[in-house]
Amino acid sequence: MRKTIFTLLSGIMIATGLFAQKTEGEFIALREKYSFGADGSVVYKQHKELKVNTFYSIHNLYGETFIIYNPEFQTLTVDACHTTQVDGTVIPLPPNALNEVLPSAAADAPAYNHLKEVVVTHTGLEPGSVISLDYTITTKPGFPGSGDIFTRFNEVSPVKDYTLVVEVPAGKELVVSQNLGAKMTKSADGSVYTFKASGIPARLAEPYEPADDTPYIYATPNPGESASELFNLPKEDMSALASRICDGKTSDAEKMDAISMWVASNLGMCPLPLNQAGKVRKPSEVVASAYGTFEEKAALMLSLASSAGVKAEPMAIFIPTCPPSLKTLSGAMWVKAGDKYYSAAGGFTKDASDLKGRMQVLSPEGPVAVPEASATVNIDEEITLDPKRASEAGDYLLFTIPTAREGFDSWRLRSLNSIRNYPFEIPSVLDEKVTYRITAPEGTIVSEPFEKTLSGPVGTVKVKLAVDGNKAVYTREAKFTKGIIPVKEYASFRAQANLLKDEAYRTIAVKK
Repeated sequence: MRKTIFTLLSGIMIATGLFAQKTEGEFIALREKYSFGADGSVVYKQHKELKVNTFYSIHNLYGETFIIYNPEFQTLTVDACHTTQVDGTVIPLPPNALNEVLPSAAADAPAYNHLKEVVVTHTGLEPGSVISLDYTITTKPGFPGSGDIFTRFNEVSPVKDYTLVVEVPAGKELVVSQNLGAKMTKSADGSVYTFKASGIPARLAEPYEPADDTPYIYATPNPGESASELFNLPKEDMSALASRICDGKTSDAEKMDAISMWVASNLGMCPLPLNQAGKVRKPSEVVASAYGTFEEKAALMLSLASSAGVKAEPMAIFIPTCPPSLKTLSGAMWVKAGDKYYSAAGGFTKDASDLKGRMQVLSPEGPVAVPEASATVNIDEEITLDPKRASEAGDYLLFTIPTAREGFDSWRLRSLNSIRNYPFEIPSVLDEKVTYRITAPEGTIVSEPFEKTLSGPVGTVKVKLAVDGNKAVYTREAKFTKGIIPVKEYASFRAQANLLKDEAYRTIAVKK
């Protein structure tokens, strides 16, 4: 059976098979409960009742449940599990249906081979049957990220009824952020918070979907504590290694590029988030072992940079709306030096300008302001039509207007569906004007002049062609004022994008 993951512990639900005509299943009930102790311990309980509708969901999505835990800090108990078939027959979980394996993220990483992943194999499944599972994870004080609650609802199956209960110690307030729309109630003594939501729809992936559009709920009694742990990285003098890596490099940028490439080329990747790994090893241990987590590689890059005299600092780059915590910052570690962000995995960089409006950036001192992405494009070029670059159609030559290397053309939008369920994200707001002054040295331009404008809530686009004998002036204008386009405005944007892409308005016909 192909492995898939369902674990609210990591805060991520992942599934495939996105285009089934009906939903693959339905979470009849999904309940979570967190009990925070005054000493920092946490008891987490989950109950789910999941109806499977298709053989695909049985064999590829929900036939097994995978639960990861760290036995150095945590204990796991499966409290109850059974399957109720369509005719009402209850199939209890057999003893051999619980098996411990090594989490795939910890493979080839001996320092984390103690981690456990319990595989619960659900038996007696048939379309229409219901899986029922209850389990508990008890966490000792001091485990990174244990004070955070973060659940994203990006399953391909809807959730009929969701409940989250949070018990906090006396005197503690729960900080909450959500776009789920869950209704919150609070006990009289302020120690128990209850959140309820119903009818959470399935999430079917669409192209150009904003990264932060998935419904989520986040809560913590200790705001900011776990995010600060992300930057509590060990430092060591790595002068000898830094000297070898940066030999012959003079500028800070050259040194940092060399460090980043060395980390990518010489160290394997262990993609365990800190709230599963539970620790960050010293840079010297990471080098000796030839692998590291995101945080460990970041610590090594920072130590190498410092030893090479390069000023660098850790950064977390993550989706725009979620609050920073160890459960929202998984794999988010970067190292900033100059105007470049270096992936903690090594070998990959982003310019500061690439982050505008699309991500949040968190430094050890707090959030880093990121303005909205915008692009201004002005192209005005002379074009002489070369018959060798034309296609023939009888007595005519057909030429295509050049594709611009920036602006709208550089987005390379594919065919746009007529119906949209989720907002649509474009790379940036845009103010573009493209002018091509065209000459046909052999023949007469016989394309019909045109001028067409479309305006709407997202912006305005215009295409125009003026013709005079063997000369023509083609103008294209596009002004989009929103980086994320709401569903209700998508049809207007689609019409504008299709106008800009339409080959009929990008073809020049010349009579031989």
